[in-house]
Amino acid sequence: MKEHKTSAVSKLLSILCNAAIVRMELWAIPMSWDGVHEQMFTFYTENSNLFAMAVSALMVLCQIWALIFGREIPRWVKNLKYMATCCLALTLLTVVFVLAPMYGPGGHYIMLCTSSMLYNHLLNPVVACLSFVLFERQPALPGRAVFYPLIPTLLYGLPVLALNILKVMEGPYPFLKVYQQPLWASCAWAVAIIGGNLLIARALWALGGNKQHSFARR
Repeated sequence: MKEHKTSAVSKLLSILCNAAIVRMELWAIPMSWDGVHEQMFTFYTENSNLFAMAVSALMVLCQIWALIFGREIPRWVKNLKYMATCCLALTLLTVVFVLAPMYGPGGHYIMLCTSSMLYNHLLNPVVACLSFVLFERQPALPGRAVFYPLIPTLLYGLPVLALNILKVMEGPYPFLKVYQQPLWASCAWAVAIIGGNLLIARALWALGGNKQHSFARR
């Protein structure tokens, strides 16, 4: 089945959104560094936003190329943007439904609207999701792509979990503190995070206009 071409307007809006993500992350980095210094690199939030910044910079370059030559961005670049967007969506939803309630009164305001968290927890994820769903619908991704966003999550989660088990580090998230909760709770958190990651990936894949049967017929 033939894909619909991305309009010049959509490419321009994609460029603007991705450039905005790069700029906002450049604002966020010094704020995070001032707050926790090198410990910022132990957080999934920070790493996923740095990943998203790099991918967004690549997206800007590729969309400019696509706009000039009337082409679509390469599928591997679209896959990277998809993975980064899923990571940011996982960050946003984890903050909203897990970390902010754990924080206590005012948790949602503090974790979504203050310091670098305004960018890393809220604005970057929202802009990434909107740009992916609305302006970056081509080229289509195959159904197997829904498993790709697990790669960065596992690359972060498995080493950090191992370091927690070995007592080399603690946290940085409450659900990673394996010695402060029963084994079943650690297992439940792992299932919830991986399952949530897959659900987010499937939802964004579908909202982005991808269809398994249409891809398979080409």
